[in-house]
Amino acid sequence: MTRIPARFIAIVSIVACASLLTAAGASASDRVPVQSVDDTGLSLVNRIGAVDNVVGAMDARIDRIIRSLPEGRPPAPIFENMTATQASLHTLIATIDTRLCSQDGTYGSGDASLADGDVFAEDRTATGLTNQLGSVRTVLAEANGRLIRIIGSLPPGLPTWDLEDALTAVRHTAAAGFDAIAVRIGTDIHPPSPCHST
Repeated sequence: MTRIPARFIAIVSIVACASLLTAAGASASDRVPVQSVDDTGLSLVNRIGAVDNVVGAMDARIDRIIRSLPEGRPPAPIFENMTATQASLHTLIATIDTRLCSQDGTYGSGDASLADGDVFAEDRTATGLTNQLGSVRTVLAEANGRLIRIIGSLPPGLPTWDLEDALTAVRHTAAAGFDAIAVRIGTDIHPPSPCHST
């Protein structure tokens, strides 16, 4: 029986530890935490822009999740969670379309602040990806609640061009996430065309 030199074992151990640290660092850098407070002292355009930033962060998470999926149709729990995430994005789009396309609608209230540390980012298992999609839906629901509150504070009538542009930007960001999921799960379902000019 041949003995493996201690020096060789030490080198292999160091390389293995370095590889683990590098992999852990790469996973941690994939995190997309979000923390946002609705500052009512800001202009309505800036408040809507903050919602757009939150939705953009969720799009980045969706892209990360899609890249983590194996080839082919996503497994059952992930597929269902992806379609549920599409529904959350659709709700956000519908909120915007309701304000831009009609003068009536029911507006509720959302929390002034939202935060999510993206704690499941490193977990690429089916359970981890399902948890990540659940987290995305939670943040999108909070963003939609905030958007509803902001829209409720808009003056009656058609929004000014700068408010319309801000709302259209949020819609575009939400539609990009919706479409990315549609492409990945192989559906022909896309958000409705906007009823307003962009």
